Amino acid sequence: MNLQRLWTILRKDLVDAIRDGRVLAVILIPIALGVFYGLIYPDEEPRPTATVVVVGSSADADRIATTLPRDVSRALELKIERASDAAEAKTTVADDDADIAVVVPDGYLAAASGNGAPPPLQAFIGTQPSPSAQAVANLLPATVDRLAERPPGSALAVETVEPVSQSAFDALGMRTFFVIAAVVMLLGFIGMLATPIILAEEIEKRTIEALLLAARGSEVLTAKALVGLIYSAVASAITILATGITIERPGLFLLGAAGLAISVVGLGLGMAYLFRSADKLNTWGWVLLMPLLIPAFLVSVDGSQVVDIIVQATPTGQGMRLMVDGALSSDVFGGVGLALAVFVVWGGGGMLVLGRLLQTRGS
Repeated sequence: MNLQRLWTILRKDLVDAIRDGRVLAVILIPIALGVFYGLIYPDEEPRPTATVVVVGSSADADRIATTLPRDVSRALELKIERASDAAEAKTTVADDDADIAVVVPDGYLAAASGNGAPPPLQAFIGTQPSPSAQAVANLLPATVDRLAERPPGSALAVETVEPVSQSAFDALGMRTFFVIAAVVMLLGFIGMLATPIILAEEIEKRTIEALLLAARGSEVLTAKALVGLIYSAVASAITILATGITIERPGLFLLGAAGLAISVVGLGLGMAYLFRSADKLNTWGWVLLMPLLIPAFLVSVDGSQVVDIIVQATPTGQGMRLMVDGALSSDVFGGVGLALAVFVVWGGGGMLVLGRLLQTRGS
């Protein structure tokens, strides 16, 4: 492979792509969408909120459930739910349907009104509690002391509860999830629409014949693929920086983005050779792209086994899974090995076949 010829083709395609209004629109629309998501979804809730489950049917449980929201109203807003069983409340916290649960035994306030230290109230809280849940745990003893008309001294016996399952949407939050989804859309648009247009026009105008006389098919293919990967990297970086989302593990995030970009660029170049017309590609590319993007959004759905198979068998689904894990400090999905295999099959296979076709055409 001659690096000088490769650079010449790459430089020409980079300039031609940015001059094409269709290509420029395909790149800018997803970036604008990602920035839009970053603006309309705030980093944090405007006012801290928490859901508290009060377990018990006694008058003491009723008084705590009524008084606690008023006591903490300056700091946060509470939604109180009632339960009669501690196991049920624990499950509610494990399912992430409540921030904290507290068990109030019958006659607790009367027992706490004595001079000695009152027995601690049992509470259930997640292994990674939100700031609102921690605030409730800190403020609740003061409410108990006031209702029991005793000096400060009440405490909670906190039991951490392992989450049963956590969706990508819950783990990331609305803003970060949709910004990452916009990055997936961006990579899909560039790989399936912007990059193939360059090759399709050259095939349609037969300038590819002259190009293959001056360079090898592998050099032409590499240059075309690099155009897509360079624009994907630049556009993704702009989206992430413009929205300011936090990426806890950049290496894993980049692996997901790079694998997805390589896959869709390889698939897109194969489409360009199949349609051999920029107009046909503009028409049918959208038809093929939309179903390919759907699995990226399905990763947040706790669906059937069929849905899970579709997500794990597509590059957009696997790319979204890796990028979600990369944005978090711990994995929600895992399965890096399978993701790499999917990327290789979709992207590497397509480029190998196209490279062989170009080499044959140029010989």
